[in-house]
Amino acid sequence: MMKKNTLKAGLLAIVASSVLLTAGVSAGEGHHGSHEGKSYHQMKGERGGHHDMRKMFRGLDLTDEQKTEIKALFTAHRDEMKQNRPSKEQRAAQKSQMLDFITSTNFNEDEVRQALAAKQEARQQKAVDMLKLQNQAYQLLTPEQQEKFKQRFEKHHNR
Repeated sequence: MMKKNTLKAGLLAIVASSVLLTAGVSAGEGHHGSHEGKSYHQMKGERGGHHDMRKMFRGLDLTDEQKTEIKALFTAHRDEMKQNRPSKEQRAAQKSQMLDFITSTNFNEDEVRQALAAKQEARQQKAVDMLKLQNQAYQLLTPEQQEKFKQRFEKHHNR
């Protein structure tokens, strides 16, 4: 019976470490918003979220002024995301913290929960920022363009 429990504990540790490391890496990569269901390459870098979002505004017969305003919004958002991206040192500290959680002889569940909650909060804030940006761009559209955007959005998200 003791071997079974040890094996279960070992498997649980491996699964937990995979989840924690994945959470740590995704939080440190500077992703834009919440991207469930998208590949890593679609999310990575400045183009990830912005590129997909720009596609939604293409084909709406935007005026030159609208194009300029929307581009300015995207550029400002991208620059802000760059400034807020965790540094190499911060990412290394996050990875080290995850390793400490995994290898600690005195596992502290409260500390792990706090660390994960902080990462979730950061991810949630990025999602809020992305939706806010989309809302600002949407408000620049005419009522006809807004209707077309809604139709494209529905079609895109019903795939």
